[in-house]
Amino acid sequence: MSRTIYLKSYDRYVDVLEYQIPEGKFSIVPREQFETRGIPYTFGNFCSEGQQVAGIFATPEGPVIFLGAQQVLGRFGDSFAMVKDVPGQTKKYFAFGHKADGNERERFGLLYEKRVGIGANPYDNEEEDIDLLVLIARSLDYPATYKLYTKDWVG
Repeated sequence: MSRTIYLKSYDRYVDVLEYQIPEGKFSIVPREQFETRGIPYTFGNFCSEGQQVAGIFATPEGPVIFLGAQQVLGRFGDSFAMVKDVPGQTKKYFAFGHKADGNERERFGLLYEKRVGIGANPYDNEEEDIDLLVLIARSLDYPATYKLYTKDWVG
């Protein structure tokens, strides 16, 4: 079944992602324009890097992590994500996948610019406060994340 969801940007207040499931087609809509539509947001967030978008959203089956048109349902104990610094650059690399036969198999990855702003206000003290991909990577080991992102569809 095809549906369109709307996600708030994690790091750009003015952006809303209009995202079609399962096709993965998307556009970024100005928040001011979106809010005149009276459509509810889906629980989750996105970030953008160049022409790419990535993020997480809630579904009745659990959290879906996405990169562009690729969408993968998170599975507690089987899903993994990591973010690492790229040596000698101002970039980070995000990878997401599942464990199979004791091995981690990457489903997708994204090279992106490091986010800046830690300490810019009293609420941004940790890396996951300013970088959604770090937040995703650090939260997938906790069962509460899967419970939090298991919700009925809105709208």
